Formats: sequence, C-alpha cells, structure tokens
Amino acid sequence: MTKWTAMYTQDSYNYSSLLLTNFMDWVMIMMFSILILVLWTYTGTLFTSSNSLMLDHKWLEFLWTISPLGVLLSMASMSMKALYTEEGLPTPPTLSLKITGHQWYWTYNYPDFNLEFDSYMKEWESQDFRLLDCDNRVILPTQVPIRMSVTSADVIHSWTIPSLGIKMDAMPGRINSTTTESTLPGIMYGQCSELCGVNHSFMPITIEFTTISAFKSWVNTMLLL
Repeated sequence: MTKWTAMYTQDSYNYSSLLLTNFMDWVMIMMFSILILVLWTYTGTLFTSSNSLMLDHKWLEFLWTISPLGVLLSMASMSMKALYTEEGLPTPPTLSLKITGHQWYWTYNYPDFNLEFDSYMKEWESQDFRLLDCDNRVILPTQVPIRMSVTSADVIHSWTIPSLGIKMDAMPGRINSTTTESTLPGIMYGQCSELCGVNHSFMPITIEFTTISAFKSWVNTMLLL
C-alpha cells in the first residue's frame, strides 16, 4: 500500500505488476536523461562559440541516429514482455473467483466452495483507510494461481487492483477474465475505475492474501455462517 506523501506506485505483489513498474522506471529514466542532455546542450551554446566550419560529422550523425533506435527497441521489448505476461500464467489456475459489479457494491463468488457474499464500503473509523476499506474483504491464498472473472449486473464498472496490475471492465452480459498469483501476503486496496453513477466513489475493493492454511480456515468459517 502506498504511504502518505509517497510519490510512487503501490507495492507490486506479482510478476506482471513488477514488470509494469520496471517499464515505467525505464521510461522515466530515458525521459529525464533526454531532458538533461538537451538542457546541457542548449546551455552550452550560450557560453561557447560554435564551429561554423564543421559541415558534417559522420560518427556524430551515426550516434544520434542509432541511440534513439536503441532506446525505442528497449522500450518495445520491455512493453511486449509485460503485455504477454499479463495474458496468463504458465501454470493453470487452481482457484476461481467470480466478481459481479452492482450499483454500488461488489459481489464475490467462490465456485469451488459454493461461497458468495457482498462487499460494501466500510463505515469510516479513525484506524481505517477512508473510502478504501470494505466490510467483507476478499481472502485469497498466496502462491496459488487464481482465475478472476468479472461481470456486471447493471451498468459498466471497472474492477481495479493496482498492486496486482489488474484493471478489468465489468460489463453487463459479458465476462472478462484474467489469471494472477500473489507472491507475498498482504492487504491490497483498489476502487471502481469506471464512472457508474452517483456513488461511484464509494465502491472500494479490498483483497487480503494469506497463507493456504489461513485461507482454508476462513472458508470453513464462512461456510458455517
């Protein structure tokens, strides 16, 4: 979770999210490097005389032609790797989670356990994250491939968890799915990212990744309710 006054992305909990963060870092490094180089070059022209007799410089022309090509190729390779990593995991999912968006709450269904519950925004208390915590959190096991399927019962929503690099549109009459696997335990926060009505700002998402044994205990407890 991003801390107060932090000017960076949320912590990455899976491989695809880490690739996206690394790609963003590389783009920022390139942009700032180009900015510094241009400022240094133009500042230097104010204090030094230019060589008006130099009409061409083959190696210099080769350098400023091949350098942008190398930067673009590196960005393209990192982007393609991140894109295809998001398409799916190398191992088949062993757990399924169905997510249904409503105005203005989420319904979660575990088909493997015949378990379903609604998740609303939690009434704010001093120790909670305002507009981010839910009354019923989604509990999932770490290091387990999970298939997530998203749909909507009314209007278009968007189920978004930045720490997992997931943003899926929830559309009525259609199911969008993805697979993910968290490598670390922890609590992740997200929100609906598609304008869906007057209470769009009050559709938080809270996921808690725990150990497999703790997840099984939670499932057994929920089935007894």
